Amino acid sequence: MTDRPPAMLIDLPQGFNVSGVTMWGVRLANALAARGGSAGLIVHALPPGQSRLDVPLHAGVRVWDASDLTPLRLCAGDLSRHVPLYRRAAETLADPVVVLSPNLHGESYGAAACLAQTMPERVRVIGWRHSDIAYDARLLAHYEPMLHAFVGVSGVIAEQLRRAHPGRRAHVREIAYGVEAEEAPARREPLAGRAVRLVYTGRIEHEQKRVGALIVMSDVLSAQGVAHELTLLGDGPASAEVDALCAARPRRVRRVPACGPAGVRAMLRGADAFVLASRYEGLSISMLEALSCGCVPIIARVRSGAAQAIREGVTGLFAETGPDDDAEAAGHAMARAVACFAVGDAPAMSRAGVEDARARFGLARHVDAVAALLREVVDAPPRPWPATRACAFGSCGGAPGGGSGSVPPDGATRLREALQRLRGRTIALYGGGRHTIELASVLAESELRFGVRIACIIDDDPAQHRQRLCGWPVVAREAAAALGATDVLVSSWMHHDAMLARREAFERLGLTLRGVYSADD
Repeated sequence: MTDRPPAMLIDLPQGFNVSGVTMWGVRLANALAARGGSAGLIVHALPPGQSRLDVPLHAGVRVWDASDLTPLRLCAGDLSRHVPLYRRAAETLADPVVVLSPNLHGESYGAAACLAQTMPERVRVIGWRHSDIAYDARLLAHYEPMLHAFVGVSGVIAEQLRRAHPGRRAHVREIAYGVEAEEAPARREPLAGRAVRLVYTGRIEHEQKRVGALIVMSDVLSAQGVAHELTLLGDGPASAEVDALCAARPRRVRRVPACGPAGVRAMLRGADAFVLASRYEGLSISMLEALSCGCVPIIARVRSGAAQAIREGVTGLFAETGPDDDAEAAGHAMARAVACFAVGDAPAMSRAGVEDARARFGLARHVDAVAALLREVVDAPPRPWPATRACAFGSCGGAPGGGSGSVPPDGATRLREALQRLRGRTIALYGGGRHTIELASVLAESELRFGVRIACIIDDDPAQHRQRLCGWPVVAREAAAALGATDVLVSSWMHHDAMLARREAFERLGLTLRGVYSADD
């Protein structure tokens, strides 16, 4: 078969979970196998609080089960048990070269770097940037030497990649996700005289998806007399909390467990509008699926692909809310957008959305673009990962002269300097991620060496609250002062400037926000 695509191996660090990236990987592997290509998936353990989805797989797709290995988010740079599985998968699929797509997590790229270092002739690596966040940008910057191509899933992200990698502009591609559009979309009745049927499909969590805003949205609509029914389809770390909120609103809000693609599409066909209050997205696959089913997207305006996919007032509506807005503010903004939808021409928007999905975001179009990129990179010379650099993303961050994807080489020195400036104070750390974990040894000496007492760790994700990290309680920012903190130190490199920009919110709580990597601190 002359148009047979090259071999591709896709890493799914969160297993077969409720995730747009997971569904993208599954659909792409299925489509490549259907065209005669060698396609494989490395499938890891599910994140806590999520159920395994029953996803359809083409008979030609090979699956390597990594669920018995330490989850990548917890392996702390130790990839010794993971790499043999990646190598077996690559050697099985390679004919003679396999294109590897690591995703979502630094150690997914770390495992790819091990292969690019030890078998560069047989492996090509593509870096997909799925979201408009600093973590994804840092991943690709850290692993640039081994990447044969960079893919942005939206025009905004593709342009960010060109600016971030000026010497590699020729290797940047914009490839939007693809979905299957309805041939005969369900007929939508006018909204007059009945409740608006709203649906959300995806992870039930707060940090990115901000699902609490959808409950607030429902409350505001109810208070305004806008008849509606809201269904939340999915699972995740906030499921129990959302179930309790639904139980207090039994006639208008419900959550149903996650289901496979067929069940999701059935739910979208029966709903009028899809609601999404995310703080950030790349190019939401859930949004595209809704569009393709004639379910009108009503979404929070984000910087990346939503504006590229939705024609406001024609195929969908935007809620004017920012990424730093809390659930209350975002919920009111979402309610205003739904109220506008309720008095508009919903059937016309539905029809226009299906037409746009078919013309612009068809699955065949997506697979054509990916297959063309695969052919391009397999013919390119190898790009071995430097033998002098650690492969793992989270390795040796706190060591003198070390560095990782989460901590710069001078991170430990800069942190000690920041603690010296805070001598004698009680502080909170802002950020409970890899930066804090990798520099825990420096933080542990803060009181004895610098006279700085660490009262707590502030994290913006409510799911982390009431837990402990490195012995310190993880709390919301509002709780830090009550624990004695007067100053807050940003403990992040990749998100440093964005977190420092929230000074005003901390000052309103009587807390002074300080940085580790900024000149003014």
